[in-house]
Amino acid sequence: MLSKIRNFSFFIILFASIDQAIKFYLINIYNIDTSHLNSQFMEKINDYFNLYLIWNKGFAFGLFQNDLQSINNFYMIIMLVLIIFLFFYAIKINKKIYYFAFSLIIGGAIGNLIDRFLYQAVLDFIDIHYMNYHWYVFNFADITITVGCLLVIILELFSGKNKKENA
Repeated sequence: MLSKIRNFSFFIILFASIDQAIKFYLINIYNIDTSHLNSQFMEKINDYFNLYLIWNKGFAFGLFQNDLQSINNFYMIIMLVLIIFLFFYAIKINKKIYYFAFSLIIGGAIGNLIDRFLYQAVLDFIDIHYMNYHWYVFNFADITITVGCLLVIILELFSGKNKKENA
């Protein structure tokens, strides 16, 4: 059990570190002034993908944008509580594939939590679009959170089927 938790923690740290390394690289390579938090176009990669810097001061998909430190602190508290809950929930489930799924979610959440702590906003930079139709700008942490959530949903759908067959 201890080795599973050690591996679980390793992947959490790995995903959060990758997220922070990418953001650190972009901030430095594009000389981003983190004291002003201005959104800016960085680079067109191809016809469907741009690097576009957005400082998300809100919640998921940029909802509830604000400049209030107290609201940002509230968001950080919510994120921290969810991270702790998910960590112990994964330990309770105690299955290898769930550990991986929850490490994606928790690692991404920690990456975004670090942004909120350092900048009072989350750095989003991946702009996927077709012609003039753009999806929400997101980051690596958002990808890991989404993949982790999808994996948990898939696991629950199939484990529910196995539970019914064994009943």
